[in-house]
Amino acid sequence: MITLKELRWSNAFSYGKDNSLTFTSSPLTQLIGKNGHGKSSIALILEEVLFNKNSKGIKKSDILNRYVKDKAYTIELDLDKDADSYTIKSTRSSTQTVKLLKNGVDISAHTATATYKIIEEVLGFDHKAFSQIVYQSSASSLEFLTATDSNRKKFLIELLNLSKYSRAAEIFKGLASSLSKDIAATQATVDTISNWLNKYSKTSLNLLDAVPVPTADPALNSEVIQIEGALSVLEKENKRIIQNNTYKTLQSKISLTPVELTKEVSTDSVKASITEANKVKKDAKAFIAKMKLLHGNCPTCLQSIDEAKINTLITEQEDLVLQSDKGLLEFNAILAEIEDGNAKHIKAIKAQQDWEKYHTLIDVTLPSDLLAKEDLEGKLTGLKTSIAATEVSIAQATAKNTTITAHNTKVDTISKQLVEFNSELEEASGKLNTLSDRMSILNILTKTFSTTGLVAYKIECLVKDLEDLTNTYLVDLSDGRFQLSFQISTSDKLNVVITDNGRDIDITALSSGELARVNASALLAIRKLMQSLSSSRINLLILDETVETLDIDGKEKLVEILLKEEALNTVLVSHGFNHPLLEKIPVIKENNISRIEL
Repeated sequence: MITLKELRWSNAFSYGKDNSLTFTSSPLTQLIGKNGHGKSSIALILEEVLFNKNSKGIKKSDILNRYVKDKAYTIELDLDKDADSYTIKSTRSSTQTVKLLKNGVDISAHTATATYKIIEEVLGFDHKAFSQIVYQSSASSLEFLTATDSNRKKFLIELLNLSKYSRAAEIFKGLASSLSKDIAATQATVDTISNWLNKYSKTSLNLLDAVPVPTADPALNSEVIQIEGALSVLEKENKRIIQNNTYKTLQSKISLTPVELTKEVSTDSVKASITEANKVKKDAKAFIAKMKLLHGNCPTCLQSIDEAKINTLITEQEDLVLQSDKGLLEFNAILAEIEDGNAKHIKAIKAQQDWEKYHTLIDVTLPSDLLAKEDLEGKLTGLKTSIAATEVSIAQATAKNTTITAHNTKVDTISKQLVEFNSELEEASGKLNTLSDRMSILNILTKTFSTTGLVAYKIECLVKDLEDLTNTYLVDLSDGRFQLSFQISTSDKLNVVITDNGRDIDITALSSGELARVNASALLAIRKLMQSLSSSRINLLILDETVETLDIDGKEKLVEILLKEEALNTVLVSHGFNHPLLEKIPVIKENNISRIEL
């Protein structure tokens, strides 16, 4: 049992310093005050200290009262859970700090977020559940009855602590998903092996015998070598004969003549004479050309030139030119004769030398005709043909035996694989059957723990109790006019049916006042059902303007019902409604600062 005892706060929302509200002082408390004075803010302050959030989604920066001088707000809450006492202290300025004390001992975590996780574990419910069964406002009335089927079931699952079944279903679903991968992999193995066995089960597995391989005759190769050696010697000898015959032919073409000179005659003196004659001729011509240019006075002595004497001199030089030409003819004839004789001498000497050279080179022991090699070549060709045929036969037999060996190796491998794969197929098939059986079990477990299985069964059992409890309250609140029933359709949908004086109507057809009576009845029923099922029961119920749609008679009846509830402290926020049994606590606001007037 959770008992919220006292709430203390400063500077939060519209409030100033040092405010407090004791929830356990009266079973039924009414907060009174004008609109905007801060009555509804008390529930938001309670949410902030319990869950670090509020139903209106107001930012932390906007919670601090902007009209106070302090730059921080604080909220404290005392509560009991069973035999233990807890205090939550939340302070926020630029940063937020939160402390959780258990029996006076600080059990806070290192961070505010982690500390609030501990607080939620202590409470046993989250902010959503709190807003459904503890804090009801006109803006967020109980949504359970008008929610969709899935959200209605989800609410019941969370409310009735059935989420463990859903988590189990998710675990089984995850295991099934993982198992399905193993099944797919194992099935793939089975299919692969089966396909292989189907393919090679029809393959011939007969072993083939190797063919004989011919043997090469080494004597034939030896004989080939001998013949090739003999042919090589013969070829060398024929080359000598051919070369010797060439020497003979060249020698025979040499014509020998007697050598008339003992040595070559020198032409130096004749050439010198020719050079001298050419020089005399050249000088004479130059003198003649110079004399022919002289006329009038001498350019040197300036005396008159003797033309007759000049002509005489020219005539003398012309004669000299003629003599030089005659000498040149004779000298050139002599030179030509000497050079011809020298040439003949050289040629005769060269011919004699060549003849003697060839005479030395000629081997008179060699025959003139080439040695015959056709027999050896024919025999060699025959031997090589025989050897090549044998090599072809060996190669063919070897290639065939290679193919036979590859075939026999393949047959041996396939035979071994057939044995191995048959064994593996048996093992994989057994594993597949085991996995399939396991998958069947997981599918059953998943369905069993799903919202359509055990959870649905639990909900079906519990909604009957919820239905009875709701109608217990609804009889009083509606004077027996309305009844509520939960009906599960053939598609496992949880439907809410309202009976109005024996006639079924849709819940959406109710007026706001009628719906308020049904919601109030369901809310109280849910709380009582939780008290019987859960250890996380709570003493507090805040109704923020939720009774405004009720008429006076409905409000009176609701007060009577609330006063009868065990271990329940209800806080009513309403306008224009007073009841003598209600403890009234005024909320005052002055100068933008709200306070509790105790």
